[in-house]
Amino acid sequence: MKIKKKPMKIKAPGEGGAAIADRFRLDAPENGKGSKGSTVGKTAAAWAFSLGLVALAVVAGLTWMLYSHLEYLKGV
Repeated sequence: MKIKKKPMKIKAPGEGGAAIADRFRLDAPENGKGSKGSTVGKTAAAWAFSLGLVALAVVAGLTWMLYSHLEYLKGV
């Protein structure tokens, strides 16, 4: 697999003061084209929410298990 590199056009150090900043500039999409904003999709949000509920249930179960084990050890 080859990686194709596009040659970068960088201004000479004497031309403009932002030669280094131009290297790290992100390409912004033109007006009207590109994404509609940085939002999260409904499917991804649903997965994250449901897995968060599963994680909460697991933590609650482990907490109950530790507490019941502590109660058992107090009687011994």
